Parts: sequence; structure tokens; C-alpha cells
Amino acid sequence: MGSFRDHLTSTVEALFKGDWADTVVYNGSEIRAIIRKGRTGTDGTGFGSDGSSTEGTLRIRLSDVDPCEGDEVVEADGKVWSVVREISRSMTTALLEIRTDRSFL
Repeated sequence: MGSFRDHLTSTVEALFKGDWADTVVYNGSEIRAIIRKGRTGTDGTGFGSDGSSTEGTLRIRLSDVDPCEGDEVVEADGKVWSVVREISRSMTTALLEIRTDRSFL
């Protein structure tokens, strides 16, 4: 019987190899990540422009990248996303808030 950490690691590996994850380019490195496209802002730029940004979340494996470098860029489905902040972190993954400008959609 393995440790809890071993069980968690194998579960995360299975999740990222399955249909939940997509291949994205994170700061130039191709990795598997779980991307959820979220809401469209009605005041996306802060200057009163209607619907100027689209937000989402990205779950990454910490074994693939360290999301602490600053100015991280994610390319997924032909769109370029900026990492806004780290929402949460577990032993093996991090959940990041991402945003893209609608002009790139």
C-alpha cells in the first residue's frame, strides 16, 4: 500500500493524461493542462469598453512548470492568454487565473 502522496500523484497523472486535459504552450514549453474558459467581462479593460476580455482558469502540474516567474503566457486553441495570478496550490498542481484580450479571439 502506497502513501497518500503516491496515491495523489498517480491520480493527478491519470487526470492530466485523460480527456480533461489539453496540450498548451506555457512560456514556450508544451505541457498538458486543464483549461476552463470562463466569463466574458463587461468592462474588461477598466476603461468602459464592453466585453474586452475573457477570463478562465488553468490547472497545471508543478512538475511541468513553476508558475512564479512573472509575465507567464499560455497559448491554447490558437489564443494567447496571460496568467493573472495563482488562485491555489496543492502538493502537485496549481490553479491559475488567465485572461485574454477579445481582439485576439
